[in-house]
Amino acid sequence: MTKKVDVVVVGGGIVGVCCALWLQRTGRMVALVERDRPGAAASGHNGGVFNVGESVPIGTPGVLRSIPQMLVDAQSPLVVRYRDVPRLTPWLTRFVLASRASRVEQISVALKALTDRGMEGYLPLVKGGEAEPQLREGGALYTYRTERTFAADRYGIDLRRRRGDQFEILDNAAIGALDGALADRFERALYRPTARFTPDPQAFTETLAEQFVRVGGELLRARADGFECDGRRVRGVATSGGHIQTDHVVLAAGVWSGPLARQLGVKVPLCAERGYGIHLPDPAVTLRLPMVAVDFHLAFRQTPTGLQVLGVDELARVDAPPDYKLTQRLIRGAKTLFPELSVRGATSWMHSRPSTPDSLPVIGIAPQYDNAYLAFGHGHKGLGLGGITGKLVQALVEGKATGVDLEPYSPTRFRRRG
Repeated sequence: MTKKVDVVVVGGGIVGVCCALWLQRTGRMVALVERDRPGAAASGHNGGVFNVGESVPIGTPGVLRSIPQMLVDAQSPLVVRYRDVPRLTPWLTRFVLASRASRVEQISVALKALTDRGMEGYLPLVKGGEAEPQLREGGALYTYRTERTFAADRYGIDLRRRRGDQFEILDNAAIGALDGALADRFERALYRPTARFTPDPQAFTETLAEQFVRVGGELLRARADGFECDGRRVRGVATSGGHIQTDHVVLAAGVWSGPLARQLGVKVPLCAERGYGIHLPDPAVTLRLPMVAVDFHLAFRQTPTGLQVLGVDELARVDAPPDYKLTQRLIRGAKTLFPELSVRGATSWMHSRPSTPDSLPVIGIAPQYDNAYLAFGHGHKGLGLGGITGKLVQALVEGKATGVDLEPYSPTRFRRRG
């Protein structure tokens, strides 16, 4: 198979689907190349929160101080496969450097610049379509069982205040008033009333992909293997389903973006941050809003078919087999919070997030090519930033002003920082 399109978008997660939709709005013929179902990886397996205005990166001075204990704690939310430590050392070193207080301030400003515009990237795509009712209002909660754990999270709360994030601090009574299922379980909560969420991020991503196809886009179930280049231009994409000629290419392949980016002359420290979760079909607990239980580093999301519990970050090779014993940590933590929780019929899953050491995505033009655009590395914020990333990529392809300084997300920023 050989075909010709105006744009090839590599990657059918939420970022790639949004890039394809925004580029389709310019009248271009767009092909979306995805090895699996759209959203089948990290895009469909997360807390479902869009987190408008969120400005706290993963690495902070508090996290940095906790890493030595995490590495020896059998119940730690961070797991490192020791045989992978030599390969992970460069990424971990950059993570440590990015977790310094001065650098965290810079990173949080850059995060806020994107998350403040998160809905600006989604609302035009979903308005009047089947995905619109899947985008819910009501907010999201970060809960704390004790005043001690609340006090331990002071750095992140103060950072949000410095960035002007919108949130409220709730006591036990206010938590119960917001959601009766949480009454008398937590001393404190941070409530983000402007946060949007979706009960099923996989269905949300698939619905947007179906919309893309319905209005003339082409979805190709194939693996992208490489690029055909001529001078400073990419002329085609080689896939397991054949060759595609194109005028522009967008790389949005999530955790699989690293090797393909290197073919475009860009080396980014990208880590497979593997997240584990369980689906409980009959949990005996119903939550009104998405929730992060800070004490156990667990996220809870009510779905149309049950309850999702997510947590445990494992740093390992992207192709390493899952260690589903880790999901027992999720069950123990969840049942500590909700003793009545039923795990009958539970199913487990694992999917990898594409994480950079500074918690910022890569958005920009590949420096060696004039028509290759990079949009990956969104880590924990891919769902919230998918829409605005697509809008920014559309502006880059059109040669128009983005309205956002893209320097903090530059593909070459790691090379400059050494």
